[in-house]
Amino acid sequence: MSRFLVATLSVALAAAIASPCLANDDNGFLLAGQRIVHAIPDGIPAANGKKGTLLNTDFTHRYFEPEEKAGDETLVLLHGSGGDEMSLVEMARQVAPQAKLLAVRGRIVQDGVLRWYKRITPVSFDQTDIRAQADAFAAFLRKAVEAGTLDLAKTTFLGYSNGANLIGALTLMHPDLVHRAVLLRAMPVLDDTPSADLSKARFLTVAGEQDELYSPFAPKLAGLLEDHGASVQARTVKTGHLLGDDDVKVVTEWLASGDGGDKAIR
Repeated sequence: MSRFLVATLSVALAAAIASPCLANDDNGFLLAGQRIVHAIPDGIPAANGKKGTLLNTDFTHRYFEPEEKAGDETLVLLHGSGGDEMSLVEMARQVAPQAKLLAVRGRIVQDGVLRWYKRITPVSFDQTDIRAQADAFAAFLRKAVEAGTLDLAKTTFLGYSNGANLIGALTLMHPDLVHRAVLLRAMPVLDDTPSADLSKARFLTVAGEQDELYSPFAPKLAGLLEDHGASVQARTVKTGHLLGDDDVKVVTEWLASGDGGDKAIR
């Protein structure tokens, strides 16, 4: 098992143990080098943290700041099917240790697991629900911007599988919101693609060479984004659908190189 997967499981276990106390933790809670400024577990409002920041309760989420040397950048994390808001925290800490983290939970429960939208088959999806959830998440982000929690010019979206697909749909439906994004094991999900100007947007897509179900869709996704004007770096790692150390390396390099924006994100 890779170091990344071991660390991810450890963080998930720690989160499960710590979750009951997060809602009233005014002083923050240290986890993997990050301090929770506030948390909204299961829609229950949390007490404001040190920054006086409290987002709405439309989506369960946790907002982290580095224990020290916080940068200006924020990573918004969207998990895959069966995950939750904690699933990508350890990876995010590794690829951008100085970034603030806004980790969000999808609202759909289907077949007993969390998702960002309903699916019909593994590669076909409920179009009405995709659009409804993308619109709801767009409203959540706009509220975060209005509250001063999020600066979209200094934000990178990091999504895996179902969460990455939601980011892709969000980008095409609300092109003003997503300037930079990392899409891991993603595919196009909108049957009817809106007209959108993505000329100011940058993307890193990462497919798994052994991901027989989803990797065939990777070129189509990259082409779709490029057709709308986006700058896309498409990478493939020698693994399957699960994430691993190669993903951490590729994402870290992309962020540090400045390809994810006007300056490097660390």
